Amino acid sequence: MRKRRDPCRKSYQVEGAAIGQHKDVARGAPHSSAGAPGGIIHPHLSGKRIQVLMEINAVENPVDRLSEAINCHLTITAPEQAEAAEKVRQELLHPIVETMPDRGKPVGCQRKVPETNPAARQVHQADSLAGMRGVWCRDVLDALPAAIYTTDAAGRITLFNQAAVDLAGRVPEIGSDQWCVTGRLYWPDGRPMAHDECPMARALKEDRPIRGGEAIAERSDGTRVPFMAYPTPLHDASGKLVGAVNMLVDLAPRKESEEALQRLNETLEQRVEARTRELTEALTQLRESERRFRLLVEGVTDYAIFMLDPGGIITNWNSGAERIKGYRAEEIIGQHFSRFYTREDRENGLPHRALTIATRDRRFEAEGWRVRKDGSPFWANVVIDAIYDGAGVLIGFAKITRDMTERRAVDEQLHQAQKMEAVGQLTNGVAHDFNNLLATIIPNLELAMPHVKEERVLGYLENAMHAAERGGKLTNQLLAFSRRHDLLTEPVDVNNLISETCEMLPRTIGPTITIEMVLDGDLWPAMTEVGQLELAILNLAINARDAMLAGGKLTISTTKIARGDRSRLPHVDPGDYVMISVADTGTGMSEEVRSRAFEPFFTTKEAGKGTGLGLSMVYGFAKQSGGTVTIDSEIGKGTTFRIYLPRAQHRLGDTEEAGYQSQRKAGPPSRILLVDDDSAVRTVTGTLLRTFGHEVIESASGEAALDLLERDQRFDLLIIDVAMPNMHGGEFATRARRFIPGVPTLFVTGYTEERRIHEMTQGHVLKKPFRQTELAEKLRHILQRPGRRNGHDVNGRKQRRSNVRHTRARGE
Repeated sequence: MRKRRDPCRKSYQVEGAAIGQHKDVARGAPHSSAGAPGGIIHPHLSGKRIQVLMEINAVENPVDRLSEAINCHLTITAPEQAEAAEKVRQELLHPIVETMPDRGKPVGCQRKVPETNPAARQVHQADSLAGMRGVWCRDVLDALPAAIYTTDAAGRITLFNQAAVDLAGRVPEIGSDQWCVTGRLYWPDGRPMAHDECPMARALKEDRPIRGGEAIAERSDGTRVPFMAYPTPLHDASGKLVGAVNMLVDLAPRKESEEALQRLNETLEQRVEARTRELTEALTQLRESERRFRLLVEGVTDYAIFMLDPGGIITNWNSGAERIKGYRAEEIIGQHFSRFYTREDRENGLPHRALTIATRDRRFEAEGWRVRKDGSPFWANVVIDAIYDGAGVLIGFAKITRDMTERRAVDEQLHQAQKMEAVGQLTNGVAHDFNNLLATIIPNLELAMPHVKEERVLGYLENAMHAAERGGKLTNQLLAFSRRHDLLTEPVDVNNLISETCEMLPRTIGPTITIEMVLDGDLWPAMTEVGQLELAILNLAINARDAMLAGGKLTISTTKIARGDRSRLPHVDPGDYVMISVADTGTGMSEEVRSRAFEPFFTTKEAGKGTGLGLSMVYGFAKQSGGTVTIDSEIGKGTTFRIYLPRAQHRLGDTEEAGYQSQRKAGPPSRILLVDDDSAVRTVTGTLLRTFGHEVIESASGEAALDLLERDQRFDLLIIDVAMPNMHGGEFATRARRFIPGVPTLFVTGYTEERRIHEMTQGHVLKKPFRQTELAEKLRHILQRPGRRNGHDVNGRKQRRSNVRHTRARGE
């Protein structure tokens, strides 16, 4: 085909092509067959009404404007590419193919046409317009980056642009190539596609537009290009199919973008997966850590551990808090922690002050009374720690509470015990000195009484003796209180002791309480200590008095319980027992108080009104005696204490008669060394010994007595005061036996530390103050045993002299 070029194609203007305007073009106007290189314009494509949606100004290059518009659409995403391609086809390509501008003004080339020849003028104008249309169409299509081509109704290619050549990799053959400008075609999955199956062929065969027809074109060099086809059938004015126009959008950039995006997505997915795995592991570890911490906190029952928000509202609760404070988690979470404080503390603002200090100092610690759910108080150690986040913002408080009630009670008991120990040490010293005084008074009274003939004076002396004996019992009680008294059991007439004790009880318990005695006339003697039994009855009477503030009745009774009557005995060793009952009509005890009544320092009395030692001393005395004590009590009906003491193996004789006989039987005449630092006690003791017919050598100290023993070992008995300055009585006895092996020893003491003395010396003990009869009984018991007589044994053999100087030189 021969190409034709219009000499006036250099410059042109298009008028009336604004957006939204419609132009009527002359139908049937002649068209030039000349077109762009390699293509023609079909003669039936002229004269159609179009709507141009692009603004093309007279001063702009329309080709550049259209190319810019197409390029803009081709660089966006795949779905928008399809929309853009459809828009280009509908709004630009289709109108371009169907018609040309209806009016143009050639610039730079004008022909002179005779104005008098109208026919020539019309021919000239038509020829000029046809040239302009060809140039305009060719330039526009070649400037477009999208591959565009047209076919006739049979599918033969009639027109294509440069982009179609670039896409196909070859120049199509006009009039011979059918349907497609490309060579080999493939489906998107790689299967070969026949040319008559391509989107353009289908559009012509089915006479309908095909949208979204994706395929792959293979160039002559073997490279493959994915593309999207938008074929549209073309019809003439009568509606007859005359051909089709197709636009091919290169999908390679989109595919590359998709592949890059897919790779990026895969990378991101891998990173997300790895990060998710890390976060999952961290979250799992965190949850495990939280679980272990929760189990730890929940497992702590000795501490109340819970959290507070910045306002003091409780946010969680552990089992220790439930045990100590009594609230379940659902009851207390959401409540203010101030409800644990006493009303007085709340009114004084202590909870708010605690949080303020914790916020300022990051920690608050204190001890004080707190209140449980049931209203009972407990002594608590409280620690509040402020919790801040990374930005330093207060997010709450951690609160730990420990119930210190028992420890506080122990501390108070320890403090009380230390105080009582100090009092006991003072009491012990006073009792010892008082015993020394009584040890002088009582023997002197006994020595004076046989020489008094006037009955009135003798009565005075007897009253003085009675008072001195009561003083001796009082010192024994003081020694028991100071824990320096070891129980020395002996047969005791319980009925007589109770009768004497009840004589002084009215002055002790007051006139509002009636005392009644119900005593068993055939009661056995009990094996115990007189002073301790009297003190136990006195303690029980005082306890009954405190339970009967408005007055009442105190009943003291005795009875005997035989070995076979186990139903009436508590848990004690088998045997016969004397039972002493002390019953009152007071307020009674609760079960809790009854179960703790014998605990040391336990008392229900107000502070300063009770030591909590009275009943514990009664319990200890009964156990020391080989018996026990029980309590029966009911609220509002009074309390009964029952003391069980073992039965003595023989009855007591008449005391005075026994004393008289003892004076006659204080052992055979013997030589005795008496060692005592108290001159008054030493003198009266020596006098008593001499009245018994014994020879007595006195010494004022252990050192002086050892010097004496170095020169003279002819002694049958050593009577030693235990508490002497510089040398304890036990030490002296040990060293003295090196001079006189096997000599019997009698310790005289106001402390009555019998166990310690037995462990050190295996000697005998006589408590201060003592009666003449008691001293005689001890002497008879000691001196009647086979032993020494004036430095000789019973067979008359002389004791060998010790190596005194060698012994004393070694410091033994």
